[in-house]
Amino acid sequence: MLQRRIHDWRRRAMAADVHVDLDLGGSDTGAAGSRFRGDLGGGAGAAASAVGSGSSSSGGAGSSSGSGSGSSSGTCDPNGHPVTTVAPIDPRYLMRPAAEVEKENPEFAALLKKHSNDKQEIMLGLANAVMICQNATVCWWNGGNILESFLEILERSNITNHLIGVTDEETGGYLSKRAAKRGPGAFAINWFTPNVKIPESQANTREANRVSSLKFSLLQTSLQLGFHTMITDMDLVYISNPFDALKRDADIESSSDGFDAMAYGSMSSISDATMGWGGGGLFMQTFTINVGAAYIRATHRAFAVVRRAADELSIQPGWDQQVFNTHLLTQSHGPYSSPYATLRVLDIDKFVNSKRYFRSNRAAYIPGADSSAPTPVMVHFNYHPDKHARMLCIMDRYFHGKLDACDKFPGGSEPGTR
Repeated sequence: MLQRRIHDWRRRAMAADVHVDLDLGGSDTGAAGSRFRGDLGGGAGAAASAVGSGSSSSGGAGSSSGSGSGSSSGTCDPNGHPVTTVAPIDPRYLMRPAAEVEKENPEFAALLKKHSNDKQEIMLGLANAVMICQNATVCWWNGGNILESFLEILERSNITNHLIGVTDEETGGYLSKRAAKRGPGAFAINWFTPNVKIPESQANTREANRVSSLKFSLLQTSLQLGFHTMITDMDLVYISNPFDALKRDADIESSSDGFDAMAYGSMSSISDATMGWGGGGLFMQTFTINVGAAYIRATHRAFAVVRRAADELSIQPGWDQQVFNTHLLTQSHGPYSSPYATLRVLDIDKFVNSKRYFRSNRAAYIPGADSSAPTPVMVHFNYHPDKHARMLCIMDRYFHGKLDACDKFPGGSEPGTR
């Protein structure tokens, strides 16, 4: 009976990511002989142990550094359940042991090991012929060679710990020819062809949706292998290495679509005159995070968000950003249990979206010669359709010192807007 209770306690604690240290060797094997410490970090190690007996995740995910969520000591309540835990998440969303996942994905695992940094962090992006925009069949709007600019950005900001998944032969051929032309001494572009099938539910949707569904499949694998992964779009400019600007104190650190205080969450109120003195109410407003530039740690809480989003996208078409935010931000209620992933919104003046840069906070950035804003870490062109032209202006301004390079662009998408 005692062993069964201990086993049940261990299972619940590990599912909630609490590290358990049981001392059963002493004369007293009761409650006084059991010790534990509440630790909200190191999710991958706990998740792996919960799924596979005697197995553990390789890499940094289960290390003592944890997820950065902080740790605290706890006590036991009378029924033997640690007060620092929450209800176990659905076992379907716990990460599998890294060794098991590696056996199924040996080539991808080898690439992650080879190209990640010393913190086991990798930048992961996806590229296709649309981003090269040289094939009129897939790119009819003269969108510019975004891929080439992004490769130059990787080199300029010295982001060596990157991997680019290539989804078509045209893009693979482009990268191969580029590497041959530049020679063996040039900055290396790390790319591969993912062996992942795009879900049938996304087959007839927009190209961006198909790429996004593939992105979540790869992300699930990299997280389970123990690699903290920065997912990136390519319609952005990293002015400096983004890994140098991370706090690493949350399961997910992400840029925001917000362009003012609402990016972090702001309190608002309503007033209903028909309710008399009880007609007031408060609510929080917040913008969605942007999964085009998001750092996701290898914890089971972060993995649960990714897995839930991937599962939804596998059975019905959808916009990855909307689906991801729904599972990340929806609070537990009724039969629904949140993944309990912690979130840090990246500084909107360091990880800047294009509406913040060109419109809502324009006076701080433009004209460039009079700018009062600090140099961003990144500018993401998620709000403007002339993405490549604005990418080039940011590169000219911050890489080549042409301070007025972006001054000519309007605030909005329409000429003359500010």
